[in-house]
Amino acid sequence: MSDWSEQIEQDLSWRESEIASLKMQAVSASAGSDRQRAILRAIWAMLYAHYEGFCKFCWDLLLDEIEKRNHRRADAIDALIKLSLVGVFRNLRGNTSDSALWEFFRTNLPMHLSESLAFPQRLETRSNLWPNLFQKNNEAVGLTCVAIDQFKDKIGKLVNYRNEIAHGKKLVIKNLDDYKPYEDAAFTIMHDIAIAVVDYLEQRSYLRARPSDPDHQAVSTDPQST
Repeated sequence: MSDWSEQIEQDLSWRESEIASLKMQAVSASAGSDRQRAILRAIWAMLYAHYEGFCKFCWDLLLDEIEKRNHRRADAIDALIKLSLVGVFRNLRGNTSDSALWEFFRTNLPMHLSESLAFPQRLETRSNLWPNLFQKNNEAVGLTCVAIDQFKDKIGKLVNYRNEIAHGKKLVIKNLDDYKPYEDAAFTIMHDIAIAVVDYLEQRSYLRARPSDPDHQAVSTDPQST
């Protein structure tokens, strides 16, 4: 098992264990008691925190691992090239005169494309990882996760209810049966992104040409690539 694959497994495992511990507390509390209601609200908020936190962990790990492999920008897929040049594009917008654009495309862009991939700006969740933002972030790195299509309604409600709890609204989760479908949705998506990231890195799907392609020209310092 690769180091990054093990990191993903360990991170997911402790999150599942923490949720399981809270659920045990809810079961041990008297049904309908203030204590049980408080624990159920805490589980809901914690479930969202783990859903957001794990997705962010996976995206950051993916970008960290790609950086370590030291590929040229020009060898990467378009999505990653654009993500790695976010700061460059932002600076360019400050001066879009004809001469500045000409200099950028004539000199600066070829220079940037010859440099190693780096991601000084990472994907953000803004503490509201709605389904559309989840999909947008995946698209930004060229990652495909299909489970979100099946559970986007549940995840939308998870985010919304979490916000209500955070804003002090008296959201009541009746029992664990009411909560369970949302946990299933969140952890299905978390497992989905975990598998997608592992496959993405193993297959080196971030490259414009795959290692199996006869015209593959990318140069890497990653020991797994040889």
